[in-house]
Amino acid sequence: MLQAALFRLRAGMPPLEPRPDLGAAGSWLWMLTGQEPAPEHAEAVTAYLISTVDHGFSASTFTARVVTSAGADVAAAVCAALGTFSGPLHGGAPDRALDALDEIGTPDRAREWVRERVTAGERIMGFGHPVYRTMDPRAALLREYAVQLGGPLASLAVQVEQEVIEALAELKPGRELHTNVEYYAGVVMEQCGIPREMFTPTFATARVVGWGAHILEQTRDPRIIRPAAEYVGPPAPAPLP
Repeated sequence: MLQAALFRLRAGMPPLEPRPDLGAAGSWLWMLTGQEPAPEHAEAVTAYLISTVDHGFSASTFTARVVTSAGADVAAAVCAALGTFSGPLHGGAPDRALDALDEIGTPDRAREWVRERVTAGERIMGFGHPVYRTMDPRAALLREYAVQLGGPLASLAVQVEQEVIEALAELKPGRELHTNVEYYAGVVMEQCGIPREMFTPTFATARVVGWGAHILEQTRDPRIIRPAAEYVGPPAPAPLP
């Protein structure tokens, strides 16, 4: 509610009260856009929110648990998790993946676009995952919703996806770089009318539920999380006593 209100205030629009009768996702869309969402849009956003509530020890979740282990309160743990989450390699990825799709424009440009980015040493947003070596199952779910919602964007996304995967296989042999959740998350949110600058806040709206569960679990363990580190720099110029 706070995020939606801040978005509308920045845009010069009055905040809106939640609509419990529309469900969590429908109410979120209402508070952002001021329009009662179509049932299929509320269903698609519901699927997105549920699929991204938690995802193991992601960077932001680990951050929340580390802060909690130090005895800090819930607000501190959530704020720390949000700071990690804001990074472009984590929760800040969906809008950047859609920006890339906009840059590509047409499927016939996809391979050339990928080659240019790979040659420049840049990441291809929306592809590759630190854990999955196949297509992210959340991406597969959201692709189904994107196709069901239809339209030129969904058609472009499906065609570009295949071109990018084949180009990455050619340019990075031996690497398993498949579609991740951010690629179709951006497509679905755009189809449902969520403003692009609210993609990451929408993602966080779901993930804060998972952070909360991890924070509660971590409070049961009184030990502070302190990973070990091994120094691998140059040796000291003189032996230490």
